[in-house]
Amino acid sequence: MPTGGCPIDAMKLWRITILCLVLLALLTGAEAKTEPRVYRAVAYSALLPGGGQIYNQQYIKAGVVIGIQGFLIGSAIYHDGKRDDYKALAESSIDPLEAQQYLYLSKDYRNKLRSDYWWMGITAALSMIDAYVDAHLWDYDAQRERIRLKFEDSKLQLQIPF
Repeated sequence: MPTGGCPIDAMKLWRITILCLVLLALLTGAEAKTEPRVYRAVAYSALLPGGGQIYNQQYIKAGVVIGIQGFLIGSAIYHDGKRDDYKALAESSIDPLEAQQYLYLSKDYRNKLRSDYWWMGITAALSMIDAYVDAHLWDYDAQRERIRLKFEDSKLQLQIPF
């Protein structure tokens, strides 16, 4: 039977972790009350899962995005390993029926891997859209406080100071 091990060794995993921590430290170094740059938020979100949300100081959303993207990346690595294992078993099998069964399982894991890639793309796109919208709405609460609705007799007045 196949061994579905993870192809990433411990040193590579440490390097990736350190790189992510450095990027997160750079992102959180933004000043607290300055207007975020919209395209910078989108770029951070495209480069690092949750990067745009961290830039916009939406830390809970960033945790959700990092968790989902991390799960999908882990799932893709697992499915890729299983696909390779079953393909190798099919090539080394003497019994044609067994080889056909292993090829079927290899194709099944290939389809799961493609699905993982699609979901990674969809969640990355949604993360970038969220970062874009959040960057535009950074001062929504302050702007909302400026708008006044007044009800007088049978009239409705909307005041927006400029």
